[in-house]
Amino acid sequence: MKTKLTMKIAVVVLFCMGLLMSNVTSFAAAPAEAGVYFINLGQKGNATLIKTISGTTASYGLVDTGLSADFTTYVQPYLTSVLGSTKLSFIAFSHMHGDHAGGAEAAIANFADANTTLYIKDVADPASSYSGESSIGTRADAIIAAAKAKNMPIGKIKPYETFDSDIGSLSELRGLPANKFKAKIEKFTKNAQGSYVSVGLYDAITFGKFTMTWFNGNDWNHESIIEQLSSNKWDENLNAATLLLKCTTSTGTNFRTYLGADVGENSNQNYSYEVGKKIEEIVGNISVYQVAHHGFYFSLMPDSIASTINPKYAIVTNSYNDIVNTYYENHDITNPTSADLTDATSTLKETLNSTVLQKMYFLSGKGGGTDNRIIEALKANNYALLNWTGSTIKSGNVNVEFGGTDLTITQP
Repeated sequence: MKTKLTMKIAVVVLFCMGLLMSNVTSFAAAPAEAGVYFINLGQKGNATLIKTISGTTASYGLVDTGLSADFTTYVQPYLTSVLGSTKLSFIAFSHMHGDHAGGAEAAIANFADANTTLYIKDVADPASSYSGESSIGTRADAIIAAAKAKNMPIGKIKPYETFDSDIGSLSELRGLPANKFKAKIEKFTKNAQGSYVSVGLYDAITFGKFTMTWFNGNDWNHESIIEQLSSNKWDENLNAATLLLKCTTSTGTNFRTYLGADVGENSNQNYSYEVGKKIEEIVGNISVYQVAHHGFYFSLMPDSIASTINPKYAIVTNSYNDIVNTYYENHDITNPTSADLTDATSTLKETLNSTVLQKMYFLSGKGGGTDNRIIEALKANNYALLNWTGSTIKSGNVNVEFGGTDLTITQP
């Protein structure tokens, strides 16, 4: 009798375990339909792979390439392993600084063909007398020439609506309507005669499951506000085109990823994060945020993020220590105080003000150099908002995938 009772109990236990396991299985994430993959470059710099899947076929696009050396060391091997012989559907650049576009020509040479579209903001003039513009213009021209040599379509990131008059003050900037901060894409293709001709203007570009919308199409560098407030008369970070990636899955669920580029930057004059805030107001709430200007100080307007983009996940394309030490070096600080640390981590702290933030990832982890204190806002939460290993901040690529109603994010 006892044996039979024991057997019955065992059967019930196994049955319940089966139900439990079936319940666990039912909560598994839906198969990925699309993804955004943030590539660790070992230091500050941006290179982001976009993937969309149709049936069994995956298509890919690349936003920024990092420095030339970092492209060779990190990005090229990664793309080779993921793409195999497949070519990219598009290569896009936020702006022409080396840590975003240094690997451009190598990317075109190795991963593009006549079906790969180049997206680039066409603002720089190599013949200009503006400080810093000549090298920017030369790089842009070289990238466009490389694309044309492969007969690639070219999408120029242009103003949605141009400025009506010169922008000479912060008050004028703040009063500009939303359309001044948006962008359009004008597509050019090579015709039978070998000339590039315009084939249309687009508010957004469809890439499989994604709708891609660019912002900041205007050229700020020929506005007097830059001449007044920038000692170099040229601010390529302010010229960066930011990108909103809206992924719509098979269930109709929308996931929004915002690549903040370098708009915002650590501008002492604050005009750059004024522009950043205007764009963030237009963008609205997002799921994933690539933090502006690699997380460097004063790149987000104080007390703004919760009322604008309010992200669930934040990706910092840098190491923690580099963010802090850059502030100290730029301000000749050798014996930093708590107030100095607060300023150095101001962008990180503002990102933490998101009311729904679940995790902040650093692609390059804690980083080397001086071992700075982790910002108090994180320490108070036992580092719960960091990808914390128990002794340091984890480093590595961050993979974001969308499927059905699910968003999954990992840093292997």
